[in-house]
Amino acid sequence: MFSLLFALFLAVSAENPVCQSRFDNEENLYKSAALHSDDISVRRSYLKKFGQCITEEGIKIIEERNVAIVEELDCENPLEGGEFFFRDKKLCSRSVTFFPSKKVFALKKKGGKVSLPGNWRYIETPETLLFYDSAAEFEENSDIFGQILTKSGEGVFTDHLGKPVHPEFIYTNGNWEKVYPLRELFYLNVAEDKTFEVKIITENQLPYEKKELFELLGLKAEKAETPFFAPSSVSLKGNGLKGIRIPKTEYISDRESDHGTYRISLFYPGLQQKAPVVSKSGNYELEIVFSTGKLEALLTVFTKKLAAEDALNIRGVINREIPSFFTD
Repeated sequence: MFSLLFALFLAVSAENPVCQSRFDNEENLYKSAALHSDDISVRRSYLKKFGQCITEEGIKIIEERNVAIVEELDCENPLEGGEFFFRDKKLCSRSVTFFPSKKVFALKKKGGKVSLPGNWRYIETPETLLFYDSAAEFEENSDIFGQILTKSGEGVFTDHLGKPVHPEFIYTNGNWEKVYPLRELFYLNVAEDKTFEVKIITENQLPYEKKELFELLGLKAEKAETPFFAPSSVSLKGNGLKGIRIPKTEYISDRESDHGTYRISLFYPGLQQKAPVVSKSGNYELEIVFSTGKLEALLTVFTKKLAAEDALNIRGVINREIPSFFTD
């Protein structure tokens, strides 16, 4: 009888008048959530008062008095929660997060159902859920923090200081969209007459001295112009190209994020057409396309961090399929 009554309580608790409007009679709690949204004591006070209202597994968003309230019930991976309890002999957790005056925000993706009020919508990546109020106004090319970003023709995003950034979502053309910023590029174009152009975009440190840069690239040419440097990139032109090293892939495990795209584009006589090569998992997709005089490799990483096995597979395919050196 106890278990039946307990189950009945859980089923009807969401209909309890206390649960219908969280902040109507809780002015102090409302002010605390609005002014100190990250304070763990505020979250605990909320769970003590309204924890019984969180009865369905998954994520539920409530918006009250311009505060978005995210309630979560997790019985699959509960250890990140704020309040623990047993349900049907299984450990579960409840948690709450506040986003005062926010009309867009992101959360770590978890299993379970998503419940949204009114105009709220969401989009997802393999790791992230983006929630936004579809009736709200957002500035074009803004990220979820309100920064207005600039996108180059290659796909590099920069902030107002010109620093490269790597957003997962951008508001563009009236919608929130998933984006995969360009992280690395090696572009080589060699014409029949051996005039050439090189462009590199990288997060690795490049030498600013012409001699050191040419040594790094193994560049040998009759004439090479002074390189043009920009933040995280360099480009140069010349003629009479005799040889240049094509960079190989290295995985930097301690980098904060891998999310984005990586490209190698080669254009020169001697490249042969053959069937494309594709390698992919749920975390990435690598496609290398070959045609006469052209090779295009595009790697898209969907997750923030690649697994070691994925990184090893990617490196193996790139190092096998892409030439290590152009030589006349």
